[in-house]
Amino acid sequence: MPELSSFDFKILAEELQFLSGGKIQKIYHEGKHLHMSIFVKSGGTNMLITGDGKFFTTPHSLKHKLRPTGFCMFLRKRLSGQWIDSIKQIGFERIIIIETQDYRIYLELFRNGNTIITDKNDKIVSVMSVQIWKDRVLKANEIYKMPPVSIDILGLNIDSFSLVLSKSSKNIISFLARDMSLGGNYAEEVLTDAKMDKDLIAKKLDATQTKKIFKAMSSLFKRKKEPRLVLEKEKYLDMSSFSLVKYVNYETKMFDTLNEVASEFYVSQMELEDEKETTIKTDKVMGSLEHRLKTQDDALLTVNKNIEDSTRKAEMIYSNYNVLDEMIRQVNEACSLKGWDFVQKTIRSGKIDKIKSIDMKNKIMVVDFGEKLNIYLEKPLNYSAEVYYQKAKRSKQKIPGIQKSMGLTKDKIEKSEVETVKKHKPNVKRVLKKKEWFDKFRSFTSSTGFLVLGGKDATTNEILVKKHTDAEDIIFHADIAGSSFVVIKSDGKKVDDTTISEAAQFAGSYSKAWKMKAGTVDVFWVAPEQVSKQAPTGEYIQKGSFMVRGKKNWGKPELRVAFALIGDELVCAPVVTVSSKTKKYVAIAPGYKKSKELAKEIRTKLFLVCSKAEQEILREISVDDIQKHIPAGTGEILK
Repeated sequence: MPELSSFDFKILAEELQFLSGGKIQKIYHEGKHLHMSIFVKSGGTNMLITGDGKFFTTPHSLKHKLRPTGFCMFLRKRLSGQWIDSIKQIGFERIIIIETQDYRIYLELFRNGNTIITDKNDKIVSVMSVQIWKDRVLKANEIYKMPPVSIDILGLNIDSFSLVLSKSSKNIISFLARDMSLGGNYAEEVLTDAKMDKDLIAKKLDATQTKKIFKAMSSLFKRKKEPRLVLEKEKYLDMSSFSLVKYVNYETKMFDTLNEVASEFYVSQMELEDEKETTIKTDKVMGSLEHRLKTQDDALLTVNKNIEDSTRKAEMIYSNYNVLDEMIRQVNEACSLKGWDFVQKTIRSGKIDKIKSIDMKNKIMVVDFGEKLNIYLEKPLNYSAEVYYQKAKRSKQKIPGIQKSMGLTKDKIEKSEVETVKKHKPNVKRVLKKKEWFDKFRSFTSSTGFLVLGGKDATTNEILVKKHTDAEDIIFHADIAGSSFVVIKSDGKKVDDTTISEAAQFAGSYSKAWKMKAGTVDVFWVAPEQVSKQAPTGEYIQKGSFMVRGKKNWGKPELRVAFALIGDELVCAPVVTVSSKTKKYVAIAPGYKKSKELAKEIRTKLFLVCSKAEQEILREISVDDIQKHIPAGTGEILK
């Protein structure tokens, strides 16, 4: 499996800066990995996967152990509820530090790495795996000490690079991959670009060769990032931040970020491992069931054979009735005249045809008429036949029980096969939704097809109006302090009254009026040219606020939004918008129920009206994903 290089971790640390300011919620410990659920106000819930050379977030739902480890329970107690202050890479090391208000989480992401939790003074609070070296101890109550620091490649110039190179006895590929922390792929790319043999010894390179390598290495860092997966026969083979010469003839799958690449690659590997584990467990269960079925089948064959044998012997007694009856008379007479010992001796000598032995204690004579028959000497001959008939009858009585058990076993095998198919088939199609430029805002598509955007806070209000509003667009705002700016993107087309009505309701719902539990609110809309940051002399306009001049258009919408599952996406938009696209929706209005409880109720009500396929998608949508769309954090469901 490919490993992420120090340079990859630098890119990932930059991409995951959006987690700063997020709140750690749930924590799971899976082998060498930690899974941390982090809620970010502007980005919902994100699952951060760390450990064993991995550091990425994923939108996919992952399975976790039902019983948490001791380490996991400890972390939940200490870290749950902590706000993340910063995320950064230490130097050019494969070490990431996550700082919260009370703790530091050191993620050592190299091979046989570790996860260490310290206080603000670097005193270790807990560690995933206790590790002890001569000069470094990782266990509780010790002061955290960094591993030996490698070379910070980004801080080198040609002179310092030449000096480091001259001290290495390794071949150049190993030097770049390990000492420079480039990893195998990027080291190969540098040498290919420099047209250098990878087996050359580092310290034996001349000045010209050294400059070529340094130039190629510097050029790699300046390349345009093109995160991608490399495929071989439709299977994920490798991943990289750039286009690599070694994979020029391979199929690739492009992504916007390296984080998305890592998520897609590693989650697919987790699924394969889970499928393999499921297969092993299923094979074991199936093997046990099949063995049980074979045992039951053998038992049924034995019972049927016993019925057949016993019936045949009973019939054989009746077909040889006269002969057997005479033999009984003669044996009993001989015993009476000469004693049992004489009869036994005579039988053992083989002088008596067909009689093989006599059980003196039970008075049973064993005769051979092609099959051995037990004949009771002191009972009527039909008694001996009846004994065999009764044996056949008892065997027949066992058949229904055996057949019932076989039926149950077959049902379990069939059920196990069906469950195996279900487990091997993903509940939800894993498709990474491509990020759009407007994802940082609230958004919906009106019932007539116009894109409507809304700010989430002062910052996004400012960005929306200043950077993403064109002259033909329409801007909305509630006539109350503390409102989301809402923009209809017209794309040069005439905006219809329905879309205007929907946008007005959207602006009103995401205003302070919702928090005030108002039923309606006045909303105005204007042209972008009427909105500016220029304040009257002596006045100051706060961040996220604008001065509006000229004539305003007015409306008084009800405060309402609706939730629905449209396609495989959760949508929150004005009620008219949602109801025009689906009848399966839940509408809410201002109220007193807190957002978390309300989100759970919305999810439950959607679940009840959705199809089985839609329910599978809903299972992957967290309460947090619904909660972040509830205006002002409170509300109530409309009946």
